[in-house]
Amino acid sequence: MKIKKICKCILLMLCFGFLSCNLLGENKAPYIIDGKMVLEDSSKYEIAGFDFLFINQNEKTVKNFTVVFYMFDEDGNPIGTGRNNVVLKVTSEVQGGKSIAGCINLDSYLNEIPSEPYEIEYLYVSQITYDDNSKWTDPFGLCVF
Repeated sequence: MKIKKICKCILLMLCFGFLSCNLLGENKAPYIIDGKMVLEDSSKYEIAGFDFLFINQNEKTVKNFTVVFYMFDEDGNPIGTGRNNVVLKVTSEVQGGKSIAGCINLDSYLNEIPSEPYEIEYLYVSQITYDDNSKWTDPFGLCVF
């Protein structure tokens, strides 16, 4: 019985999140993001990094944004070491219609050195803060999935 209540609550949260994107006229995310885990030598990390490309599709200038993704091994299983989910805040100005590329250190999310880069899945931006301090939010990535 408890499981049914939990499932109903999760379903309601998902529906509310989906509806909030559509009801607010935000049926399209104001960004495009792509990224992958890298293991090559770099001055930005010791073990691994997250190489990304973020495109601001809004006319406002982005002040910062929060990236969320999950890491899986080559068999599609959640990584068994460290944390599977990653939440990264990127503080970089991105003019409207422009893009930014970068690499973020993932060392604190790992407990061992992987032999191959982990797969990055369910990549989305959960929050964007614009230079006028307005915010766009999508805490569960429902506007892009």
